[in-house]
Amino acid sequence: ARTECVAGVQDMRFQELMPDVLHWLGVRKIHRLVSMSNMKFDAITGSGIEVGERVNIPDELIPADARVEMDAKMAAGYFTPGDVPDATKLKQTKGRGLE
Repeated sequence: ARTECVAGVQDMRFQELMPDVLHWLGVRKIHRLVSMSNMKFDAITGSGIEVGERVNIPDELIPADARVEMDAKMAAGYFTPGDVPDATKLKQTKGRGLE
């Protein structure tokens, strides 16, 4: 959200151009996409590349103080096979305090 406030877009990386490299390499299908980014997924599939399976970051690999960011990203559309955090859940999520 901060990037969007400053730059006017959610992500300065132009994901729509990213699949061009994959097409140049001859990629037509990604069997296992390890990315939770909806913008990457939409750019890849929108360019005609098939995605077989999407894999999220396992919870045990997300540090506790990063939970607030990951919950916000999932609420904004990032892929999750589980429940999408709602406004109530987001209010309960706490990051680390200022030290």
